[in-house]
Amino acid sequence: MMEGLLGTYFNSYDPKGRVAIPVKMRNAFPVGEQDRIYITRGIEPCITGYCQQEWDRFRRKLNKAKIDEKTKRKLKREFIGRGSEAVFDKQGRITIPLDLINYADLHNVEELIIVGCDDYIEIWNPQKYQQSGSASEEDVDSTMSKIIFDEDDDAAEAKP
Repeated sequence: MMEGLLGTYFNSYDPKGRVAIPVKMRNAFPVGEQDRIYITRGIEPCITGYCQQEWDRFRRKLNKAKIDEKTKRKLKREFIGRGSEAVFDKQGRITIPLDLINYADLHNVEELIIVGCDDYIEIWNPQKYQQSGSASEEDVDSTMSKIIFDEDDDAAEAKP
């Protein structure tokens, strides 16, 4: 089972497209899955990264999505077609493929922001991250007031 991915990190990014994924994040991946990450485009202009079990879960959800087949094919091309398995080097770095560099606008930056989002990570150009805007306090308050946290959900998830 994977521990939740959390925190925000600022890591150097080199001209060869390499970035180190923080050791705390790599160690949060399930045992046996800490040597690689599956990366693809994000919904926003960033890169998302998953351990093997979360990548498999993402693909299953996409395949089971209740949408028309044409739309499903387009989404699969965008997310799975752009996906890449990245193996960590000895420094914990991955190399980001050129199409994802272009998508996330990672040209001419020396540092990236890596954000833990519980079951996946996001890799951002710092300027794009700032432009995407952190949610305002009003947005957070408004959204959280609409969410109903059901204790029964916790009990159902705890069952094997």
